[in-house]
Amino acid sequence: AEGIAWIEPPGLAGAIGMLPLPGLVIARRGERFVDGSLQEEVLDALAARQTALLVILLEDGECDPDEIEDLHRAAQARSITLLSAPIADFSPPDRRLDWPALIERLAGELRRGHHIAFCCLAGYGRSGMMAARLLIATGSPPQDAITAVRTARPGAIESEEQVAYLLSCAP
Repeated sequence: AEGIAWIEPPGLAGAIGMLPLPGLVIARRGERFVDGSLQEEVLDALAARQTALLVILLEDGECDPDEIEDLHRAAQARSITLLSAPIADFSPPDRRLDWPALIERLAGELRRGHHIAFCCLAGYGRSGMMAARLLIATGSPPQDAITAVRTARPGAIESEEQVAYLLSCAP
């Protein structure tokens, strides 16, 4: 499906995907809604890549809880586990979650050959930042991780704060 950018970390069998919220449509006037058939298409594309985990980086209030519940059910039907890991738009992760433990869990999944995808609203800022963070956790130098993500998804990692966060992360 369009909108999913993949990165294959050096030396690992797993891959990292970055995408907008599956099925999200933003109308010209800015209204947002989830198109159910488009969501199914995106989830089918993730399942075809054997995606084990979809990490949702949206904060509460960025979309309707019913839409997340529908997404959860549709993903589960395809053996994709949804994880919620909220990050404020244009920001690095805060201390609400144990990010080091989550990143280590995700890195372990990648090392076992599983595919992991990150989604935020548009699939650029937060998704790109966390894809780069996962590359760093699996051995890429921070600048190389940023370059790899931006090559796969031009425009990814949208704020200076996100870049500074990544540069502060050691492999």
